[in-house]
Amino acid sequence: MIVRKTGPEEARRVNELFALAFETAAEKGPADPENDRICHWAAFTEGGEMMSTLSVTDFEVNFDGQRCKMGGVGGVATPPQFRRRGGIRACFTLALPELYRAGYDFSYLFPFSTAYYRKFGYESCVQRLACTLDLSLVQSTPEEGSFRLAEPGGALKDSIRAVDRVWEQRYNMAVRHGEADYAWVDEADPYRTAEYTWLWFDGAGTPKAYTSFKTELQPDGRNLVCRRFCFLDREGFAALLRLMKSMAADHRFVKCELPGGPALQYLLPEWSLGAAQWTVKPAGMLRVMNVKSVLEKARFRGSGSLVLQIRDPLIGENDGCFALRFAEGKAVSVEKCGAPPDAELEISAFSALIAGVCDFPEARLWMPGLRVLREDAPLDRLFYRKPLMITDYF
Repeated sequence: MIVRKTGPEEARRVNELFALAFETAAEKGPADPENDRICHWAAFTEGGEMMSTLSVTDFEVNFDGQRCKMGGVGGVATPPQFRRRGGIRACFTLALPELYRAGYDFSYLFPFSTAYYRKFGYESCVQRLACTLDLSLVQSTPEEGSFRLAEPGGALKDSIRAVDRVWEQRYNMAVRHGEADYAWVDEADPYRTAEYTWLWFDGAGTPKAYTSFKTELQPDGRNLVCRRFCFLDREGFAALLRLMKSMAADHRFVKCELPGGPALQYLLPEWSLGAAQWTVKPAGMLRVMNVKSVLEKARFRGSGSLVLQIRDPLIGENDGCFALRFAEGKAVSVEKCGAPPDAELEISAFSALIAGVCDFPEARLWMPGLRVLREDAPLDRLFYRKPLMITDYF
């Protein structure tokens, strides 16, 4: 087997493998034959036939208030005739150390199998709440403020970006969007697409919330299905519900996704009697690419010191013991060492915990790949629950 990065002349074949693996059109593939800004790795037979591919797209994400480089893994494809021959494993084995050397802090993916990607150090991270709200039971109260519809020309782009900037700094793993990511606002044309983006301004004229939705005929009714649903506070959430409530005569449910977290239930004045239903929806897996860099950027609770032993069989620089000292919530030093560790963590467990999936006592009960060696070690000052959200797919 031969494994390497692909060249521009191989973009078409990368897309063809994607089409075969996912039973879709090649035009939907990850490679751009004209101007490809995505890295692709591929495994080939000894005869030179491409058998497996994976692609990595660059993103900038929020982590504890820091800007971090994240590689979004997509286009993981093997046609049926080449499956179970180790092609994807070989691609990850080559790609992950290269991503470390290229300065990535994290990698993220949306898995077909959590058990499969856990083998490469990824662990379940963000959870979203898939909500269904019965418009006949949703309560709405009058508030100051006004809505504006996104129409051709992109006049609302700066205001939508202002909402996003607050949102993106609030949640770990949220993608920090740049100018190019707002082409959808320029292209908004509700009169042609029947997709409506409404932006809400509060009484002082500050943009606080927006949503994009379409009407869909579904088995449970004629519903408002939201592709975007972003709000900065209770007032913004209530405003979006007022907008949806105004369409209750023609629609039964509104369906949207909210950040996972127990406090979100308090946004709704009534969630019983079928007014609201939600399910927890897994939203991808995270891997730390550079343990030292992430520890240096992490937000601690208070002051202290720890020695962590990280086990990472695919990135040698991450494998070993790290001594860290922190003061007033920030890292003072992070160095590899030979001191006895306070805890041992597989890279998958470390990735999920440093992102903030749960508080440390929960992790001790349920998290695989974690072993505490010193009971009085201040591990709960590093590993604790944090707000998490990602809305981008790749």
